[in-house]
Amino acid sequence: MYQQPIFTEASDCKDCYKCIRECPVKAIEVRNDRAFVVDTLCIHCGHCVSICPSGAKKVRDGISRAKFILKNQKKVYVSLAPSYISEYGLYSNELITSLLKLGFTGVSETAHGAQEVSKHVSILLKEKKTGVLISSACPVVVEMIRKYYPQQTTAITPIMSPMLTHAKMLKHWYGNDISIVFIGPCIAKKAEADSNPGLIDVALTFKELDNWFKEENIHPLETNNNIPQKFIPYEAQNGVIYPIDGGMAETIKQEGKHSDCTFISFTGVKMIKKVLANLDEFNQSKPTFLELLACETGCINGPGMTGNNCMIEKHHLLKASYKNRMANVIKKEYKNNLNIKRDFYNIESIKENDFTPNTLKEALLSIGKKSISDELNCSGCGYDTCREFAKALLNKRAETSMCVSYMRMVAHNKAAILLQKIPSGVIIVDDQCKVVEMNSNFAHLLGPEAELCFDASPGMNGVDLGKIGSFSNLFKTALITGKEYYETPIVENGINLQLSIFNIQKHKLVTGIIQGVQQPRFQKEIVEKRTREVIKKNMETVQKIAFLLGENASFTDSLLNSILESETE
Repeated sequence: MYQQPIFTEASDCKDCYKCIRECPVKAIEVRNDRAFVVDTLCIHCGHCVSICPSGAKKVRDGISRAKFILKNQKKVYVSLAPSYISEYGLYSNELITSLLKLGFTGVSETAHGAQEVSKHVSILLKEKKTGVLISSACPVVVEMIRKYYPQQTTAITPIMSPMLTHAKMLKHWYGNDISIVFIGPCIAKKAEADSNPGLIDVALTFKELDNWFKEENIHPLETNNNIPQKFIPYEAQNGVIYPIDGGMAETIKQEGKHSDCTFISFTGVKMIKKVLANLDEFNQSKPTFLELLACETGCINGPGMTGNNCMIEKHHLLKASYKNRMANVIKKEYKNNLNIKRDFYNIESIKENDFTPNTLKEALLSIGKKSISDELNCSGCGYDTCREFAKALLNKRAETSMCVSYMRMVAHNKAAILLQKIPSGVIIVDDQCKVVEMNSNFAHLLGPEAELCFDASPGMNGVDLGKIGSFSNLFKTALITGKEYYETPIVENGINLQLSIFNIQKHKLVTGIIQGVQQPRFQKEIVEKRTREVIKKNMETVQKIAFLLGENASFTDSLLNSILESETE
């Protein structure tokens, strides 16, 4: 039964939208402020798992399935991806011993399958007179082509991946009744294994294997075994170079002369997207082979690696192993010609909805974008442009609250309206003793001259507080010392008033509230309680707004709402 390889632990998701910003195909749907992976859109690159700051993006566990297989099947073999060398070094004897301790019957290198794939691709290239062939080794690339660039499907080499090819080889060697567990650096292999249940029973990542070893108190690099253990049926040869950029091309070249063929390799999803998008523009009289690997620098940088070793060390280990094997191992040919041909039409292409200009315009209006000048394209929502975000809204994969500029506008408008309606005078002052925001009641309580100034410049933003009233020293003291004042008597234009000053951000931003002595007493408890409450209550909105506008503006809008609510109760 198919289960998506990557999922979201909703309780851990903090709606930061980093996964949307980083996902190369935007395979994310936001529901109730939580970002979920849409498996039908996903190419299973695993990048969202690597970059999720809260660890909400999870990889489907395969250990329990592997344990079940070991318990219920007599013969269970490991297909070990060649990138194990960059994970565990050249200690193959110790690693094999550790895997046998887990209960496996034998351990074989997936590199055998890689070598067989290279042999078949070499034959295709010799037969091909012109055009492009794209490697089918990387399941992420295959998914990307089929889902988002289906017009390039015919360019994919119609050959199984090394993992599936190796599984066929193992069944030929040891019988069709055996079970096979693949272990490697790739999350997408889980989906590939699910699609080929007759070949691979379960796919694990090296991270999972590492956790399994820890659970069983097995330490591969410290394992001592007097009995040497070897890969079955024998050690692989040039296929071990597959996990690094250009490795596959290297093995194909060793299968014979390809003087008429051009070999080019690209790594990283962003770069591969550019290659695929412009592939139709490429005209070449000679055949061209594209080795495309979704992970930058190759499989040794896969999302299923533990990340314990540096990249230089990983490259060094792979190349050292390759050099050693090519120099000392007698070449062994796999004599049986397996049928490893396949097509890729089992992966459905994505059909994007084509929205009319009016429909798109309505979606933009729902987030306050009335004209092109309103489209900030800030990427705060995770999408590159406001129009892409609008399409996501129409596809029901996004929510209007994701737009930080829209939320800022809503918060500001709400605060501004409520600010003008409360009976008390309210002013917010920054650390330069300049006005950030002021309501009309504040100006009214200060007298006709202040009202005229307010009418000329509503809000009085940026005005020096010293030019408004005689109480600026109290605000300066509050900003410098962090001290708060409650119900302090002041006199302005012969009018007796009460002034309360409290901190929004200590030493940076303060709020002042004035009342006439005839008004109901402003309660100190309300000021304190509501200020503390709002910081907690509006934190989620503040985070979104702060992304675009900075903390000061965000706290201002949020705290204004709190003060207003307390005043209107």
